[in-house]
Amino acid sequence: MKRRELKFNHIDAFTDMQYGGNPAGVVLGADHLLDDDMHKIARELNVRETVFVSKSTVADYQFRFMAPKIEVDFSGHATVAAFHALVEEGFVELVDAVTMLNLETRTGILQIEIVKNDTTRRPEIQITHKKPEFLSTYDSKEYADALGLNLVDIMSLYPIQTVNTGTPQLMVPVTNMGALERVRPNWARLKELSENADYVSIQVFTKDTYDVTSDAHARHFAPGLGVKEDPVTGSAAGNMGCYMIHYGFIDSLNPVTSIVIEQGHILGRPGKVFVEVRGSRKVVDQVKVSGTAVTILKGTLYL
Repeated sequence: MKRRELKFNHIDAFTDMQYGGNPAGVVLGADHLLDDDMHKIARELNVRETVFVSKSTVADYQFRFMAPKIEVDFSGHATVAAFHALVEEGFVELVDAVTMLNLETRTGILQIEIVKNDTTRRPEIQITHKKPEFLSTYDSKEYADALGLNLVDIMSLYPIQTVNTGTPQLMVPVTNMGALERVRPNWARLKELSENADYVSIQVFTKDTYDVTSDAHARHFAPGLGVKEDPVTGSAAGNMGCYMIHYGFIDSLNPVTSIVIEQGHILGRPGKVFVEVRGSRKVVDQVKVSGTAVTILKGTLYL
């Protein structure tokens, strides 16, 4: 029996350099793939998420996101990677300065803006997230211990809290870069803490940065998704931007605050996520997350 062939791209997202940022698998033309096929391909490619692109009856495209172990509702870096691939492969033509598209995901319909850049020829993919929900808060001492830190390393003025703009993630602010670099998770303890929690992964961050043009540095831990530490995390950056404005972690500007979040340097995969938060400490109306990507590898999958 003749085997089916399917094209895939391996793309680094939230970076403008090869082997930086966060790698994602992108499978185009996935309309007729079975769920079992998607899970097998995701395990084979073995990156944080592989995104499967297909047609949609309610939007321009439908994306499904598979981690090595489970399907997730949304992935920011995989979305950036997929639209980068769609532009590069000629499925999306950038005629205007900004191309507007709608995307169907398990979290609902998202608005996508692709900003054309004639200088770099690398489009910037901007994703409008859902309005934030501020959910459960957790004990600082328990999470300090689970992350291999002391209680004084956690910023006491701010809560450890789950924020959800599409993917619920726990926000853990620490005092400085030294604390962030010292994080050594106790994986068994983190798993135990997360079993009855309302988040899927953990964002630990500080206002200290390596690059003077950045506003914060983050590390992201997702053992429940099969990836212990994620290089650069778009969905968490959206949650983090809302948290930072809501709690006055940084000053908000009227009507939009632009935030640059750097991540991945500690893993040797530096990247940046650009976040725009519309609103104030009292009410965050909207958050947008954007970034660029670089293609590393193209190939053929055989089914």
